[in-house]
Amino acid sequence: MSNMEISRHLVLTEENSAIGIVGEKTFILIDTPYSRLCSNKSILTVNGQFPGPTIYVTEGDTIVIDVTNRARENITIHWHGVKQIRYPWSDGPEYITQCPIRPGSTFNQRIVLSDEIGTLWWHAHSDWSRATVHGALIVYPRKKNDYPFPIPHRQIPIILAEWWRSDIQAVLNEFLQNGGDPNNSDALLINGQPGDLYQCSRQDTFRLTVEFGKRYLIRMVNAVMNNIMFFRIANHNITVVGSDGAYTKQLHSDYITISPGQTIDFLLEANQPPSHYYMASHVYASAGNFDNTTTTAILQYTGNYTPPSSPMLPTLPDFNDTLASTNFTGKLRSLANKKHPIDVPLNVSTTFFFTISLNLQPCVNSNCSGPFGDRFRASVNNISFTQPRIAILQAYYDRISGVYGDNFPRRPPFRFNYTANLIPQTLWRAGNGTEVRVLRYNSTVEIVFQGTNIVGGIDHPMHLHGQSFYVVGWGFGNFDKDRDPLSYNLVDPPYMNTIAVPRNGWTAIRFKANNPGVWLMHCHLERHISWGMEMVADTPYSRLCSNKSILTVNGQFPGPTIYVTEGDTIVIDVTNRARENITIHWHGVKQIRYPWSDGPEYITQCPIRPGSMFNQRIVLSDEVGTLWWHAHSDWSRATVHGALIVYPRKKNDYPFPIPHRQIPIILGEWWRSDVQAVLNEFLQNGGDPNNSDALLINGQPGDLYPCSRQDTFRLTVDFGKRYLIRMVNAVMNNIMFFRIANHNITVVGADGAYTKQLHSDYITISPGQTIDFLLEANQPPSHYYMASHVYASAGNFDNTTTTAILQYTGNYTPPSSPMLPTLPDFNNTLASTNFTGRLRSLANKKHPIDVPLNISSTLFFTLSINLQPCVNSNCSGPFGDRFRASVNNISFNSPRISILQAYYDRISGVYGDNFPRRPPFRFNYTANIIPRTLWRAGNGTEVRVLRYNSTVEIVFQGTNTVAGIDHPMHLHGQSFYVVGWGFGNFDRDRDPLSYNLVDPPFMNTIAVPRNGWTAIRFRADNPGVWLMHCHLERHISWGMEMVTAINGSPNLGKWLPIGLLTSGWPLERASIEQMATQQIAIGQMAT
Repeated sequence: MSNMEISRHLVLTEENSAIGIVGEKTFILIDTPYSRLCSNKSILTVNGQFPGPTIYVTEGDTIVIDVTNRARENITIHWHGVKQIRYPWSDGPEYITQCPIRPGSTFNQRIVLSDEIGTLWWHAHSDWSRATVHGALIVYPRKKNDYPFPIPHRQIPIILAEWWRSDIQAVLNEFLQNGGDPNNSDALLINGQPGDLYQCSRQDTFRLTVEFGKRYLIRMVNAVMNNIMFFRIANHNITVVGSDGAYTKQLHSDYITISPGQTIDFLLEANQPPSHYYMASHVYASAGNFDNTTTTAILQYTGNYTPPSSPMLPTLPDFNDTLASTNFTGKLRSLANKKHPIDVPLNVSTTFFFTISLNLQPCVNSNCSGPFGDRFRASVNNISFTQPRIAILQAYYDRISGVYGDNFPRRPPFRFNYTANLIPQTLWRAGNGTEVRVLRYNSTVEIVFQGTNIVGGIDHPMHLHGQSFYVVGWGFGNFDKDRDPLSYNLVDPPYMNTIAVPRNGWTAIRFKANNPGVWLMHCHLERHISWGMEMVADTPYSRLCSNKSILTVNGQFPGPTIYVTEGDTIVIDVTNRARENITIHWHGVKQIRYPWSDGPEYITQCPIRPGSMFNQRIVLSDEVGTLWWHAHSDWSRATVHGALIVYPRKKNDYPFPIPHRQIPIILGEWWRSDVQAVLNEFLQNGGDPNNSDALLINGQPGDLYPCSRQDTFRLTVDFGKRYLIRMVNAVMNNIMFFRIANHNITVVGADGAYTKQLHSDYITISPGQTIDFLLEANQPPSHYYMASHVYASAGNFDNTTTTAILQYTGNYTPPSSPMLPTLPDFNNTLASTNFTGRLRSLANKKHPIDVPLNISSTLFFTLSINLQPCVNSNCSGPFGDRFRASVNNISFNSPRISILQAYYDRISGVYGDNFPRRPPFRFNYTANIIPRTLWRAGNGTEVRVLRYNSTVEIVFQGTNTVAGIDHPMHLHGQSFYVVGWGFGNFDRDRDPLSYNLVDPPFMNTIAVPRNGWTAIRFRADNPGVWLMHCHLERHISWGMEMVTAINGSPNLGKWLPIGLLTSGWPLERASIEQMATQQIAIGQMAT
């Protein structure tokens, strides 16, 4: 069976799970002729459809929409109610999260669903284009028909909208120019049709056919531009079961009130005498000028009967029936049960009071069409939003000054009687601005929206992008901060994304700001947003009581987990939206005959520059288990990393008991400072880097650090079940100890290869290494700490401890503080080496090994910390010198042209090919005192050429020059057998006699012990240019790296990734047999 090639897209974003892309769809924006109300006009549509296509997905899916603009105007698409967790780039509002999609261009929009379920929708978010560019988004439950209400016979989307005979952009331009109200629409619509009560419309009236005795789920969207709507079906009651992508308690009613932007799911029982019945809808308007027509559709039963000459028309609430509007909305409730719990913030850390007002702005010569010859504006907290011409999200992450301010006020500039009948005209003016409100990540937020009677009070359906919220209270008049919160519903408030603030009233919402990004909040009456009733909120990430901006992939930290199968090939489209160069390395993937996508900067590729994209082809072969990916540019990997899980070809074909569940755990670290600043500082001063401020488990410091308890990672287990933990050490500069209180573990794999089962009560794991272990949930149900701290044989280090919580399900009283395991001491060398030294390959018939027994090429590499003189001896290293590091006394100089390119293009002067087999002179490498004359190293960019298919042994010898320390050595493009290790100087006559040539572990990263040695063997059968380096990041920064070139592959130059190099390269792409799309975006998001 041929291998599968999977295409994925990764976007690097600078920012504070596996990506399950289920499909790719195409939206083509095109002008299409349509006829309504006896006349024709051209309207903007998606794929020629009005309303646009309905999209069907499943809870938790991710979809990719390729939006191609073939129209004459700019466009963006917003996915209304989709939270887009940690991925604001595809949210859609023009010049907020993206620049518009220009005519003739295409934008790949990634839609990330999480807990949304039910009915949402999508629509244009540029000018007034959404009048015709909109459609439903139906989110099914993960388990088929797993509804908290009776299963319907059929599900039908119904979209309310409106129609102008004039071109919609002309309507917009006219009222923006004259400063007055826009012209009313000429018709209201149900599923794109006006209905029988309008001219030239009867034959196309929407008809819903039902069978007597059956139940139907109506999924309703209000896409009307400027009005809350009443809806009713003659002679039929309905039962509301959901709203805004969340289930609700069942609400029985004979009508519906639905705001622009809102969705309502309701059950319809076809239980009336078979006939034809009108469904009808008209405007609810508490004030102002409005379209007072009524749109209809027909509910028609199947069967033999004589339909009436005219269907029965329902009686709708009066146009201005405020009680009918608020009573319906006010009765919505969340399910709030065990299967569908809610999480209403009870303790609020951040409170806002936002006034929402219509305003006036003076016109030259008072010749505008608003009151007193002025121009209508609208505001939040007396600021009328001014649209920028650079997207705020881009400006935020690129630190482009002058695009927006960050001083959006918590409350209005002054207090007054907001709902008084007469408000002085001195209060009718609003300021203009592009202000952002910054919210602390994970803060609990309450916003009280206060309607005002400035110019004229009216309802305001407020919509918040990137969040849903609990509507905890509402009322008429001015909000009373002492009295009104006493009546809040904190038990089962509805979970919404759009809520109507009643005319001259208030509404209170609560939510947790746990979705980093830049998010728009606005009134969903289109004329109000055109007048400026909008503002922007940013939710930065936070660790250790402070915020900062970090580099991430797809807004996730740690980055997304990638799931593949043994032998697959995947294609990664890496887009760099950050401010710095980047490359991505697929750690432990051999990339057989394909070094072009290995990733190390200026070794196999030039960096991916800001604003550019690189198609990276990842070729798996015999790897199985846990690997990982990470940045390979400067110190970017501190936050740019994630797990790569490689399943066996045959499902559950493991050489160990099948686990109940598999959980990636990534160890990392956190600096309060910008990590690039940490790098720049120690490179400049020549000393050691500053220690991190925290260690992390799955991105969280844990209970023992300040401001960290609530976000501590928790692993929930069932008693009696078995779990496979897939652990990655992404820590920058330290080998780590890890232990779980009261639990033993069984190691079953390391570095993408199975191992013999190793029973232990702790783990030692080097930077770059992965360990797979089984955890039996066999202790009394309770809470237990998982803990990790540094193993450091020497030097300065972060001596804190990171924790996570292992919590059992069931009924018990958890302890006030979980049990903390006892970890080996920080400097316990025996604990470190004994663990690693006991790892063994399976080496059986099903999983054979191929240890080279006859060696054709023997290399002896010394690994040393060195010093380099500084001008005036003013550096921060010992004796005022600068730290360097070397292999065989050569400290590596990174070139500015990639060595792989130079190797195949025969570009001279980039590197030399004389990397030595052994150090330049022999001495007692591990002596307590080594003469300072040996502390200096030379600099160079040297390559060691290995003959194709040669059998290689490398002995890594640690030295005590300057100071001895462990060195986790990683070889790109190969895994190797660790055949021996020991302390002191390697003895080439004695030590090989104790080599393990029977079942040595098959690794890609191995720790060379302090002042000791490690011997590895491999066959050089993977042609290419491959980096070898210490995986302590400060050591590679000081130069402890070298390059091997394995020659002898005539086909190596055939497959070159698009975007890798400039002119002169034969760009070809492998045929893709099977493809599933996935994105990685690299960009900047605050944390």
